[in-house]
Amino acid sequence: MIIVRPIKEQDIDNLLGLAEAAYPGMTTLPPDRDALTKKIAKSTASLAKQVTEPGRENYLLVMEDTATGQLVGTAGIIAQLGEDDQFYSYKLNKVTHSSKALDKKVSVETLNLSNHFEGFAEVATLFLDTPYRQKGNGKLLSRSRYLFMAEFRERFPDQVMADLRGYYDEQGRSPFWDAIGQHFFDMDFNAADLFGALNGNQFIADLMPKQPIYVNLLSQTARDVIGKPNDEGRAALAMLEKEGFLWRGQIDIFDGAPSVDTFIDHIETIRSSSVGKIAAQGSRAGDTQYLVCGGDIGSFAACISALEISDAGDLVLPQETLIGLGLGVGDSVRYVSL
Repeated sequence: MIIVRPIKEQDIDNLLGLAEAAYPGMTTLPPDRDALTKKIAKSTASLAKQVTEPGRENYLLVMEDTATGQLVGTAGIIAQLGEDDQFYSYKLNKVTHSSKALDKKVSVETLNLSNHFEGFAEVATLFLDTPYRQKGNGKLLSRSRYLFMAEFRERFPDQVMADLRGYYDEQGRSPFWDAIGQHFFDMDFNAADLFGALNGNQFIADLMPKQPIYVNLLSQTARDVIGKPNDEGRAALAMLEKEGFLWRGQIDIFDGAPSVDTFIDHIETIRSSSVGKIAAQGSRAGDTQYLVCGGDIGSFAACISALEISDAGDLVLPQETLIGLGLGVGDSVRYVSL
């Protein structure tokens, strides 16, 4: 069975293997044992903390194949950006210059350094091992974060954002980084991205120019990738847009990818989900597949399952689902159509 659950301390070796498979495309999951150990410790401490309003909590969920015990995917949530480290992005703006002498008006786009997303939650660190990119596993992994947020709503603010991965070539070079960041940091794109993942983003504030950058002064290759995800990120962007995320002109400071956002309570998975009580277990659960989750914050688990809904709203779930989620008759679950 495939389930999504919070990371545990004993998952470190499995997580390191996933991080090595994800690198260099996933620098929020660096292939560094010490860094990953800290991520696990941060997540487990966040789960154990009594929370009435969002703060410095980070939550790392993992997808497990219970038949093998292997971890096959990750999905993270940062409760509130700007608590541990400043969060930077570029805002794409437009300015107009005019000359009466030439009778000419020129409108150009600028990039302005911004902390716009501070105070937002962030959904991040979405990675699924290639052999498991089938049978709805990607939807389960991605949308489990929204179910988690719905179940423990007091732990999150009103708004949430997501960073995508921008365009880079077969050699891992980012035209956007080469046009801007390279000139101020004297390191290649992957090195800078990894440094930020391991050490925080203060180096951006220290070295990045604070003045607006005129887009028309950049190379054409850099301009062409502003607000564009890489090829592998298009599907992720489509899933985010289906949930209600929108691009409002904010881009990633490293690679120029779109940063999208929405209100948490407007997320389609959350809006469409329902809560019901398990009335019985049985094999007659219908043909429609649902995302189902349950448990308290420490035992939270989600999976794909059939279920039957009575006229009274009570639920019948297969025995396998109840075992996988660690639930029984009388417990409540949240569910939404796959």
